[in-house]
Amino acid sequence: MNAQSQAILRAFLLGLLMVIAPLSGCIGEDSETSSVDLEAVLTIDGTAPQDAELRAGEWHDVLLMGEDLRLSAPAHDVLLFVDGVLDIDSSVPVDGDRVMVQLLTTPYTEYIELVVWDKDGTKSVFNRSVGNGTPILNGATWYEKMDYITCDTPSDDCGAYNGRWMGSPNGQFERAASYFQGHFEGLGYETHLMRVVDHLNPSQPESLNVIAWKRGTSGDCVQGMGSHMDIAPPGGPPGGGTTEGAYDNTAGTVVMMLYAQALVDLEVECDTFLGLWSSEEEGLRGSNAFANNDCDACLPQDKELRFYINMDMMGISWPAYKENGDPFPYHAWSGPDVDPEVQDVEITSIVDHVHRNVLKAPMDLRIDGTYGAGCDNHWDNHSNLVMDVHEDSFGRSDHVTFRDLGAQTIFHLGAYDDDYSAYHSPQDTLENMVAVVGGQENLEESLEFVMWAAFLEFIMADQTPEIRNVNA
Repeated sequence: MNAQSQAILRAFLLGLLMVIAPLSGCIGEDSETSSVDLEAVLTIDGTAPQDAELRAGEWHDVLLMGEDLRLSAPAHDVLLFVDGVLDIDSSVPVDGDRVMVQLLTTPYTEYIELVVWDKDGTKSVFNRSVGNGTPILNGATWYEKMDYITCDTPSDDCGAYNGRWMGSPNGQFERAASYFQGHFEGLGYETHLMRVVDHLNPSQPESLNVIAWKRGTSGDCVQGMGSHMDIAPPGGPPGGGTTEGAYDNTAGTVVMMLYAQALVDLEVECDTFLGLWSSEEEGLRGSNAFANNDCDACLPQDKELRFYINMDMMGISWPAYKENGDPFPYHAWSGPDVDPEVQDVEITSIVDHVHRNVLKAPMDLRIDGTYGAGCDNHWDNHSNLVMDVHEDSFGRSDHVTFRDLGAQTIFHLGAYDDDYSAYHSPQDTLENMVAVVGGQENLEESLEFVMWAAFLEFIMADQTPEIRNVNA
């Protein structure tokens, strides 16, 4: 074979190698740098790594065996937990001769890579595509619970917890509050019905909140998530009030119920409250009563309030589309936003990372024209931005209560005012929500996205020491 033929053959073999290398199997090893036999040290869900079935949005148990080894993964695709605590660096060392790691993918994870490092810096790599799963937070479960709460006639299959108006004697509100309390208690949370009367008429409580507590590993700080469970009363502006209040805010109430299930086996740094507020529609009275009174269920006054995440009006948002073909807006606003020109709080970095890197949202998606309502500080720059994720001073919901106390806050919100014609009206029903977004599947998809966004923000903020009260 002459020199030219040899050169052609070498080029052909090199090209063939480049083509078949990605197809060579789920365990890829660099012959010059690998030193660990993955089949000998790694199991996933009790099986050899090459036999594991990885599913999106689900938990998987990973066992790494071997002194001085370390397991790492790209933090934007895989979350690693040890003893129920997120490893914020996504790099877990073996303590002793083995370590058990709980691995969580998101519903949007398509491919994972796990790297096992030896003490001398050499590594072995496991990679695998991720199949469809049943995410621990999913839109179908949300819809099922929504349907149970907003149906008309109580039965074994229908709770019928509608008419949750606050500010006057209302047996239906009390009945619903007891149901929500039972949900949290059934999961093992320390749960309170917090009743505050401040106008000398016990028959008309100023607020009746449901507060579920999860104790943290530190006794010095507190943090939380919440949504308001009351709905716009009859005759209320701008649409005349509602009975179901499906979008505002039964949707957010159900999200909090699902968060309680997702968090029950996880450990948290700070004492954590999951709040269902009353009287939001009457001026944030419920959350203010919790935050500014002294009672067994109230916000502790002797602990640092680090952050709070608020869920109000969920699901009519990207990736759902309007009839005219425009996507609905999606809002995730962090704060406080003292200076519109600079980033003021560290929690903004969490919000940006979750949407941009983990959920891989289309951060530059825009429409022609503007949306129907604006935010306080940045409307000129964001009026046509679909994925509206930034610091802002926007108020009008319970996050303001905690922001006023120095907490770093996140406010998740879908379409509102002009973007949702059923706002505060009798037409605010689950059936109407389905119709507005073009079908139940679209609604479930939108809910699933925002549920994962706030869940990821919470577990990351919990393990980020820089997220402190701005007055600390």
